[in-house]
Amino acid sequence: MITLATLPKATEQEVFDQVARHLLTQNAKSSGVRSNCLYLSDDGKKCAVGCLIAKDEYHAGMEGTRWSGLISNHGYPAVHENLISELQKIHDLHGLHEWKSKLTKLAKDRNLKLIPELQVIQNEK
Repeated sequence: MITLATLPKATEQEVFDQVARHLLTQNAKSSGVRSNCLYLSDDGKKCAVGCLIAKDEYHAGMEGTRWSGLISNHGYPAVHENLISELQKIHDLHGLHEWKSKLTKLAKDRNLKLIPELQVIQNEK
C-alpha cells in the first residue's frame, strides 16, 4: 500500500491503480457536513488523496488544502503531483456516475494501463 512515506518510490501506474481501486470500491465521496471534500471524513471515507495517507500520517490540519498546497506548505512529496491532483479533481468535482469514464480518460491520456474494473467498461463501448 502506498502512503506518504512510500510515495516517492511508487510508480505513476501504482499510484493510479491504488487510487482508482479505492474510489471504485468505496463508491462514495468523502465529504463533511457542508459537502466539502475531505481527505478523511468522520465516517471513515477517504478521498482520492486520502487513500494515499496512512492513519499515522493524517492530521486534521490537512483538510481544506488541495494536494498542491500540502506539497508547497507542508513539504509533502511532490512526486506524481500532477497525477494526484487530477485524481483529486475526479473525486471532488465529478459525480460517482462519471468516475469510471474520467478514470479511463485519465489513464489513456497518461498512457497508463486500465485496472480490470475499468477494462470492463472499455470493452462494453
